[in-house]
Amino acid sequence: MLSGVQGMVGETAVVTKAIDGTHHPGRIRARGEEWLAIPLDPSERIERGVSVVVADIERGLLVVYAIDE
Repeated sequence: MLSGVQGMVGETAVVTKAIDGTHHPGRIRARGEEWLAIPLDPSERIERGVSVVVADIERGLLVVYAIDE
């Protein structure tokens, strides 16, 4: 079992500040904390309020993709 940031892969979170591609990280709320995040698809924009899944960690940023609930 992984702990810390590595243990977040696969967890669901909510976007609190829009993510606008790889070069404009946004923020997500996961585990009761705010984290910087970028999209799995480098050109994707994910709006505030959208649920996402953490797919990976890259350069200290969480890599996420949007999900339909």
